[in-house]
Amino acid sequence: MSQGKNQSYPIQQFLNRLVQEFGPSLDEFVVRLGYRRIERGRHRLGLWLSDAKGYGRIINQIKDKFPDRAAELDEAIAETRRIREAEWEAAFLEACKAEQETFRPFVHVTGETTVPNGICIFGMTGGFERWNTVRVPESVWNLPIEEQLAVLPDLMRAYLKAYKGQCPFFGAVTGFKFCRCLDYFQFDKDGNFVEHVERPYRRGHVELSLR
Repeated sequence: MSQGKNQSYPIQQFLNRLVQEFGPSLDEFVVRLGYRRIERGRHRLGLWLSDAKGYGRIINQIKDKFPDRAAELDEAIAETRRIREAEWEAAFLEACKAEQETFRPFVHVTGETTVPNGICIFGMTGGFERWNTVRVPESVWNLPIEEQLAVLPDLMRAYLKAYKGQCPFFGAVTGFKFCRCLDYFQFDKDGNFVEHVERPYRRGHVELSLR
C-alpha cells in the first residue's frame, strides 16, 4: 500500500506496515481505530502517510489500539524527526554557501527574549537590521580573523553604551554573535570571546504588510 509521493521516512514505512497488517485497506484500518467518520480518520492518517507529519491525536489512538507497537511508533517518529532536522541543516548550509560572494559579516545582538516586545513597532522601525545588528566596517572584516576578534569587542561595548546594556525590544543584552557566511563567533554580554561555532547563523526576519 502506498500513500503519497515519499515513503522514505521511518514513520511512513512503519504506518504502511501497520495498515497492511491490520487493515488491510485504509478505511478498514481507521474503523479499527474507532472512527465512525471514515473521511476524518483517512485524512488524519493520510497526512502522516504522505507528509510524515500530522495530528498527534491519531498517533495516540494508534498507541492505545496497538500498545505493543507504541515503542516502535515513538522510535519511528523520533528517527523521522532526526532525518528531517539533518535535511534542513543540509539545505540551510547550501543556501548559506550560495551567499558567499555577497555576504558581509555582521554582529548580531541577543537579548533576554527571542521574540520582540511590540513586534509591529519593531518591524516598522527597522527590525533586526536596525536594533540587533552591529555593522562591521570593511576595514575590520578585511583584517586577519585574529585581528578582527581583537577589534570587535570595541564595537560591542559601543553598542552597550549606546543602549545602556539593553537590546531594544528584547531586554538586557545576553550576548553577541560575530556572523560570517558559514560560521560564527560567540561573545558574552560584556563582549568577551566565548567560542567558535562551525555552522552558519542567520538572524530572524520580520515583514509587515499594511492593508
